[in-house]
This record gives sequence, C-alpha cells and structure tokens, in this order.
Amino acid sequence: MDALGKLYTSTTIVTVNLDGKLNGITVAWVTRVSWQPPMVAVSIGKTRYSRELLDKADSFAVCILGKGAREIAEYFGTVSGRTTDKFKKYPYMMSEGNLPVPEGTIAYLECEKTGSFEAGDHRVYVGTIRRQKVLKDEEPLIFGEHKLK
Repeated sequence: MDALGKLYTSTTIVTVNLDGKLNGITVAWVTRVSWQPPMVAVSIGKTRYSRELLDKADSFAVCILGKGAREIAEYFGTVSGRTTDKFKKYPYMMSEGNLPVPEGTIAYLECEKTGSFEAGDHRVYVGTIRRQKVLKDEEPLIFGEHKLK
C-alpha cells in the first residue's frame, strides 16, 4: 500500500433529489473546506450517474454512516441509480430540505451547491452547509486501506 492509502475518512452517502428523482452514492472523499461559512467538498467519479445529477442539482446531502451500515454503503457504492431506484431497497427519511437520508445514517449535512471543478478522473462539488443534524451518537463507518472498517 502507498502513503495515499493511509488517509482514512468517514464513509458517507451523498444524496440528491432532482425533480423527484432520488439518488445516492457512497463517497469516502469528503472534507471540510471552510469554517465560516461552514462548507464541505465531495469528490464524485466523472463516469457516475450521481455526477450527472449533481451537475444539475442545487443541493445535496452528505449522510455520515454508522459502523453498522457496511451493507448499505456497499450497495449504494456498487449499484447504479441510472437503472435502479436504490431507495426501494432500504428505508429512508426526507430531511427538512427534501433530501433523502438513508437508513444507517448517524448524522447528515444539507448543502447548497456553491461550485464544482474538475480533479483528474473526478469532479469535486463544494457545498455550503445549510442544516446539519446528529441522529445517533455513534462512531462513523471508516473507509481506509481500500476497505470499510
């Protein structure tokens, strides 16, 4: 393993609601980028259907998964929303901002998309956090060394 593989992060599902079309994708590449205003950045592969939706959406949610959500993380990370409604398999709730929050989420951030840029084989989306909520006081599911822990 190289040094880059030593960067461990919380496993999240980034969700979107584009004109009633709900979708989500498992994402480990999420980071804070500003304290004031509070902002985050998420990195999505350019070939992903979620990238197409995020290009058109005004907002997205970053749903931080708990340790018991490994199966949900794997499902949202391997099944394409282009051909499957991922939210039919697992229960979810809608946030105050009308974004889907899947089962297994321990906390979430509702973000207004404020920009995006190309980064190699990914596109990075920057969002200003408009609302955030802790649902369960648990440790997050960690992504590192190419596996969920």
